[in-house]
Amino acid sequence: MLHTRPYKETSLIVDLFTRNHGRVSVIAKGAQRPKSKIGVIKTPSCLFSVSCSGKSELKNLTYCEIEEYFSPIAKAFNSVIYLNELLIKLLEKEDAHPEIFDHYLIVCGSLNNKNKENLEKNLRSFELTLLKEIGYGLNLKFEGNSDIEIKEDTNYKFDPLLGFLPENSSEHNKNNFSGRDILNLARGNFSSSDTLLASKQIMRQAIDYHLGNKTLKIREYLSLNSS
Repeated sequence: MLHTRPYKETSLIVDLFTRNHGRVSVIAKGAQRPKSKIGVIKTPSCLFSVSCSGKSELKNLTYCEIEEYFSPIAKAFNSVIYLNELLIKLLEKEDAHPEIFDHYLIVCGSLNNKNKENLEKNLRSFELTLLKEIGYGLNLKFEGNSDIEIKEDTNYKFDPLLGFLPENSSEHNKNNFSGRDILNLARGNFSSSDTLLASKQIMRQAIDYHLGNKTLKIREYLSLNSS
């Protein structure tokens, strides 16, 4: 379940992310009644088994059962909101992406793990897969517009359109990344705190570029609560 909003007095319109049909919206009639059999759809961080009926784009939810509850620790719950916002803002409706779905479940499986490195690794893998599946994959092995391999001992600036371009400056900042950290991101190696930070900055710049003028509310919320 990605998002819910009230519909009439006792119902909900629910945005779901499914493996075989992509992002779909359904009406959960009576879901806000105390004894509703489909009211369970409101439970966050769950893998559901659902059935729908109807021929229109907005179908009726007829069956819903929890297959798995991922029980995120408090600090990880914001990651769920972040993933859901990305899916809503970057995926077209009814466009199936099984690989994105599978990576989403991998992230969910690490939400109750106190190992931050594991969650960060899975988040970065999800982001890379998401961009690749919607046609904006990052080249983490070669310099932008060339067949020259990225070198560990070279610094690069990142352009979301062109990729990684050699940078003369040796200063590390949010627009300047070491080849070592870029290659670590490609390998899924996050044992270095520098790589963790650089990878997060790279993916944020790439995703922000493709979001365009769409903003992520979870970032605004976190920014307000950290100030």
